[in-house]
Amino acid sequence: MKKNLLLLLVMMVSAVSSAQFTVWEDDFDDAEASDWILLDQDGNGSNWHPRKNIRFDTNTGLIANGTYNILGTYNIDLTTGSAITTLENNLAISPVIDLSFYAGKVSLVINAQPSIYDANQDLYVYGSTSTDPASFVQIGKITLERATAEDIEFKNYTLDISQFLGQTNLYIALGNNKEYNFIGYEIDKISVSAESLIGLGLEDNEPISQVCKLNQNPVQDYLDLDLGAQFQSDETTLKIYNTNGALVKETLYKKDDVSVSELRQGVYFLLVADKSITRKLKFIKK
Repeated sequence: MKKNLLLLLVMMVSAVSSAQFTVWEDDFDDAEASDWILLDQDGNGSNWHPRKNIRFDTNTGLIANGTYNILGTYNIDLTTGSAITTLENNLAISPVIDLSFYAGKVSLVINAQPSIYDANQDLYVYGSTSTDPASFVQIGKITLERATAEDIEFKNYTLDISQFLGQTNLYIALGNNKEYNFIGYEIDKISVSAESLIGLGLEDNEPISQVCKLNQNPVQDYLDLDLGAQFQSDETTLKIYNTNGALVKETLYKKDDVSVSELRQGVYFLLVADKSITRKLKFIKK
């Protein structure tokens, strides 16, 4: 049994060392963006919204729905195709993104295109640790390319956002070019990935045993977690991540053992945090 567990640990850590961890993503396939903040800052009634991409219907001569679920913003009346004369100033603010558990290079990947009959368009990307629009600063500009009039031309565009490593509350905002009119921006998918998780070594470099430790590792059904006096807050939370970087369990800390019986066999990473202190541990679920 010990040999099997050791082999499992070596295999999992080897896989993790070369992986890319998906921190967060949204593909808009559910055709809704209720967890986004969509701001029509110019107040003209035209804004970012989830919908199908637009196409040209040769039978009716009108704009029709395409087949891709996207987040889009347009500077035209989608009913008539007429241009909106006011300059757009629309901002789409993402749900909160937690980068506190990751290390290495962090990349924002946006799969997008200018809409039909448009030209290349600059998509402005902003970042902030608050949802206050005034707090956002520009972190990059991506030129969405269009070579044809009507073809589907979604491409991946990547932006390094490693400057936000360690942030527990990061918000990404997307904005249109505010200096001239356009036809449309269409976002098919957006994601954030990191090169590694914190604390992937076989030995923990941080001397945390007197503050936070697991009395048994590997574990089977429960985490026998021993917290020091630093963690006397009733608001201590536990977050468990798998080796793909996905959050698989979140709960408030209780002195009773924390059940992990529903987790599959493998390596997991435990984040223990209250208002003043955070610790990270690695464990094997057998």
